[in-house]
Amino acid sequence: MRSIRRYSAVLILALVSICSTAGGAQEPTPTPAEVAPEQKEQAYTKLMEGQRLLWKTTRTRSGSANNAINARAAFRRAVELDPDLAEAYTAMAEIALSLPPGDVENAILLATLAVKIDHDNFGSHRILARLFTFKSRFNSGSLDPAFADKAIAEWKQVSRLDPRNAEAWAFLSEYYSQAGRASDQIDALRKWIASATPVEMQFYRQAMGGRGDLSPETASIKLGTALISAGKADEAVEVLSAVVSDSPDNAEAVDLLREALETAGPKAVSIALVSIEQAVYADPANSALVGLLSQAHLRAGHPDQAVRVLREAAEHSEKTDKGIASQFQMQVGDVYASTDKVSEAIAAYEKALSKRGIKENQAVADADREFVIQVFEKMIKTYKSANRLADARVAIERARKLLGKDDLFADRQTIDFYRETGRRTDALAIVRTIRAKRPGDYGLLRLEASVLTEAGQVDDGVALINALIAKPPANVLRPLIGNNLKAPTANYDDFTNWLFISHLYAAAGRENEATNAANQAFSVAGSDERRQLAKMSLASVQQMAKDYAGAEATLRAILKQTPGNPIALNNLGYFLLERNERTTEALDLIRKALKVDPTNPSYLDSLGWAHFMLGNFVEAEKNLRSAARMDPSSVTIHEHLGDVYGKEGQSDKARSSWQRALTLAITSDDVSRLRSKLKK
Repeated sequence: MRSIRRYSAVLILALVSICSTAGGAQEPTPTPAEVAPEQKEQAYTKLMEGQRLLWKTTRTRSGSANNAINARAAFRRAVELDPDLAEAYTAMAEIALSLPPGDVENAILLATLAVKIDHDNFGSHRILARLFTFKSRFNSGSLDPAFADKAIAEWKQVSRLDPRNAEAWAFLSEYYSQAGRASDQIDALRKWIASATPVEMQFYRQAMGGRGDLSPETASIKLGTALISAGKADEAVEVLSAVVSDSPDNAEAVDLLREALETAGPKAVSIALVSIEQAVYADPANSALVGLLSQAHLRAGHPDQAVRVLREAAEHSEKTDKGIASQFQMQVGDVYASTDKVSEAIAAYEKALSKRGIKENQAVADADREFVIQVFEKMIKTYKSANRLADARVAIERARKLLGKDDLFADRQTIDFYRETGRRTDALAIVRTIRAKRPGDYGLLRLEASVLTEAGQVDDGVALINALIAKPPANVLRPLIGNNLKAPTANYDDFTNWLFISHLYAAAGRENEATNAANQAFSVAGSDERRQLAKMSLASVQQMAKDYAGAEATLRAILKQTPGNPIALNNLGYFLLERNERTTEALDLIRKALKVDPTNPSYLDSLGWAHFMLGNFVEAEKNLRSAARMDPSSVTIHEHLGDVYGKEGQSDKARSSWQRALTLAITSDDVSRLRSKLKK
C-alpha cells in the first residue's frame, strides 16, 4: 500500500480549498499515521454509500441536488477515514463539476490528487483530460498550447489504461491534426477504428461543436481524409471502400472515395471496384454510387465497362426519373470524351438532351436550364478538343436558340471562340455590347481587360482595372465603367485588382510592370494566404524575367510555410523543367501537386512536360491530351503537345497543335517561337 505521508501537506491544502467553496464547513485533516484495517473498511463503506447517492442523482429528477450534497459528505468522510483512498477524490471531482455553477479548478485539484495517490486511476485521468481539453479552447481556432499539451498527456494516460478507448484516440487525433503531426494523427485514427464505441458521447459532441460521434465509421471517414491529405491514396481507398461497402448511403464516404480513386494505383482501384459493386448491388438507385463505379472502371482501364454501368443505370432510371436518367447519359458522354471518342461522346450528349425532353423548337424550362448549359458546354469543349471548330460554332448557336437571347451562355462561348481563333476584335465588340447592358458586372469588366490585353492594348485593359482601385471619385469611374457599378466585393477588392493587373502585364510580356503590381498586391494583402498568392505571381514574373534564383527562392519560401501548396509545388517543378535542372525532383513536385488537385490542366501539362523531358513520350502524350481536353485554350498545352508529336514523328499532328498554339499566342516571343517551329 502507498503511504499517505508523502501527500499529507498537499491533501490538507486541497481539503481546505474544498471547504472554502462549500460554505466554510471545516473538513477533516488527514494524518500521516497508518490507517487501521477497520478504518479502511469504514472508508470503503462510505465510498459505496456516496456512489449509491451519486448514482441516484443521474437516475432521478427529484432530490438530485440533495443526493449530490449527501454523496459529497460521504466521500469526505471516506477520505477522513482513509486519506489514501484515490477513488473518493475522483468522485468528489465529479461532484465539483456537477453541482452548480461547476467548480473546474477544484475538480482539477481533486483529480490531480487522485492520480498522485494512484497513477493508474482511470476516472481522474479522464476528468483531467476533459477539463484540460476544455481549457485548451479546443476547436475554437485559437488553441492554448500549454493546456493542449496537458490534455494530450492525460488522453495518453487514458489510452494507456484503456487501449480501446475511442474518446481518447479521437481527441488525440484531433490535437495531432491541429499540430500538423500527420503520422501521429493517422496512427491515432487507426486505433480509434479498433476501439469499442462508447455509450456516452456527450462531451465529445460538445467539444466538436455538436458534430460527429465516436463510431468506427466516423473514425474511418477521418482516417480516409487524413490519408488523402498525406498523399496515401491507396491506403485511403482501402479504408473508404470498406465504409462504402457497409454504408452505401454515406455520401461523405462516397465523395472521399471518388477523390482518392483519382490518384490511386491499380491494386487499390481493384479493391475499390469489388466494394463499390457490392454497394451498388445493395442500393442500385444511388446515382452517386453508380457514378463512382463508372469512375472506378475507367481508372482500371475498362472504359467499355464504365459506359455499360452508366447506360444500364440510365435505362433503369428512365421509367421513374428522367432527370437522373439524363444525368447518367451525360456521364456516358464524359467517358467517351475522356477516351477521345468524339463522335460517340457527342451522340451521348445529344441522347442526354433527348432523355431530358429537350426539344429544338421549345424554350428551356427554368428547371432544365442548368442541365442544358452543362451539356452544351461539354459538347462545345469536345468539338474544340477535336479541332472541329465549325461544329463548335453550330453548337453555340443551338444553345442560344434554346436558352433565349437574355441568357449570356452563348455570348460568353462566342467570345471564347473568337479569342481562341484569333478574332480578338470581334470578341472585344461582343464584350462591350454585353457590358453596355450590364455595367455593374465586374466579371465582364475583367473579361474586357483580358481581351484588350490579348489584342495588344494592355494599357487600356489595365486602365479599366485601375479605375476600381481605392474607390476613386465618381467622375473618374463614369467614363470608364459607367454609373451603375456597385461597390467592390472581396473578390474584386484592391488586392485582387492589383493581382489581376500583374497577370495582364505578365501576359503582355512586361515584366517590370507585372512585378510592381504583384508587390502592390502583397502590400494590401491583409492575410498570409493572400500574401502567398502575391508571392506566387511574383515568382512567375521572376521566372519570365530569367531571374531563376529569385523565382526558386520565392517558391521555396512559400513551401516552407505551407509544404502542401499545390500551386507552389507545380510552379517550382515546372520552372525546374524549363531550366532543364533537377528533372527528377521536378517530377516529384508536380506529382505532389496532382495528388491535391488531380484534374488541374496546368498540373497535367507540367506532368506531361516532365515525361517529355525524361523521354517518356507515351506518358507525355497521354497527360498532355488530357490537359488539352480540359483546357483547349492554352497556348502552352498545345505547344507542348506539338513538341511531343514532333518527337514521335507525327508531323501532321505536330503542325496542327503548333498552329493552334500560334492562334492563341499573345506575346511576340511566343509568336516568333511557334512560327519557327512551323517553318521547320
